[in-house]
Amino acid sequence: MKILEAKVVENQKEDPESEPDQRSDTWLIQAKLEQDLVGWEGVRVDVRASDIGAEVMEANMAGAKQMTIRTRGKPRLEKGGTFPVTVRDMFFKNPPIGA
Repeated sequence: MKILEAKVVENQKEDPESEPDQRSDTWLIQAKLEQDLVGWEGVRVDVRASDIGAEVMEANMAGAKQMTIRTRGKPRLEKGGTFPVTVRDMFFKNPPIGA
């Protein structure tokens, strides 16, 4: 397990038509991690609702340094805001990431 800082690149309301439940209170946060993750395809990222100010529905890596978070309700974070992200390797119990 490793804790990294992420910075919000974009925070936008999702189009309800693109959501399976068509709810109008879904938001997408695009964020960039402070460092590249080696083997990013095999990690799980966790974000606490209390750190972003909204219910976290889903958090996924989109690249070695990029992640997307889907929330229910508008997050309090704006572009440029930072928050902690817990990174866990999905294939092993809790080895150090990138080691």
